Amino acid sequence: MKWRQYLFSHLLRRASRVHEPMIAARKRELFAAVAGDVLEIGPGTGVNFRYLPAGVRWTGYEPNRFLARQIQLPAKAKLHTKPFLGEEAAAFDWGISTLVLCSVPDPLATLRDLWKALRPGGKLILVEHVAAEAGSRLRRSQERWRPLWSCAGDGCQPNRDTETMLGQAGFTVLEMERFTLPLWLASPHIAGLAQKPQAQ
Repeated sequence: MKWRQYLFSHLLRRASRVHEPMIAARKRELFAAVAGDVLEIGPGTGVNFRYLPAGVRWTGYEPNRFLARQIQLPAKAKLHTKPFLGEEAAAFDWGISTLVLCSVPDPLATLRDLWKALRPGGKLILVEHVAAEAGSRLRRSQERWRPLWSCAGDGCQPNRDTETMLGQAGFTVLEMERFTLPLWLASPHIAGLAQKPQAQ
């Protein structure tokens, strides 16, 4: 609904001011080798542009039009104001998903679409908040508060096991760090690289 997207666009701007300083060093390291054709899903306000090396050819898909209006595109960048549904096959060297897979309707389908979009050997950067350890107090809180959290966060689900879905989508995990930030239900995070295998 439009009002949820409008509300979320304001919440995300405020949340980014808190979250981005906590994650900046990890992003700088992960983004350092990015080159060529780059696909980013859910770029939000374009917060990741500061980490991209010069010369990349960036394509983004941002379905929230209130966020899309705030993105200041670099030269020759392309932005589609709709969800990414795997339209471009084997067209990209890198994919980027930061704080996106928590809110897409079907994260496994989205990961499979990203796999399809990458060329053989292409890499995917992930920075996502994820489910807490099964049976933990935090995981029970994630389950209990999920409906309200999702309503406020434009569909965000705090209890998704994104790392497991990477393998299910066909990716090979190259490196993955699990860590926590002081963000209550969204405190468990993963950050790392996954790769589409080279063609056999």
